[in-house]
Amino acid sequence: MAFGTCPESAAEVTAAVRRAVRKPVIMKLSPNVTDIVSIAKACESAGADGLSLINTMLGMVIDARTGRAIVSTKTAGFSGPAVKPVALRMVYQVAGAVSIPVIGIGGVACADDVIEMLSAGACAVQVGAQNLVDPWACSRILVELTQKMDEYGIGTVKDIIGRTQTL
Repeated sequence: MAFGTCPESAAEVTAAVRRAVRKPVIMKLSPNVTDIVSIAKACESAGADGLSLINTMLGMVIDARTGRAIVSTKTAGFSGPAVKPVALRMVYQVAGAVSIPVIGIGGVACADDVIEMLSAGACAVQVGAQNLVDPWACSRILVELTQKMDEYGIGTVKDIIGRTQTL
């Protein structure tokens, strides 16, 4: 959050990492911003090879019985199915604005979620929180993905990537 909410700061960090390493630089963007596209473009201009989005959203959970926050810091990052609509919107906006690869993250729990992320413009998808609920999530999703592609008449994954951008 310290540098991920300001385009200039995000660009400065990206450039510093780019200078320090020869490996691909993939910057993970925070959803806790008003204009994710400006931050994505700043990272791209500063040398990022790709972008992953979104990171967790700032949230809070309260124990109804005690009235106390579940985590000691009161607020913390949350993820899972609730963040998917925000993640899809941000992936769609960023993928349409940059020319580097975008990795879609946030609320991916099944093959349809993968197809939605790819349709929004992601060229790869990460499964995170679902792995905590279902340790076999990735294997299951891969099997489901081929079944869903057959069901929907989709030939290859490349046929999915960015198709919402063109509609």
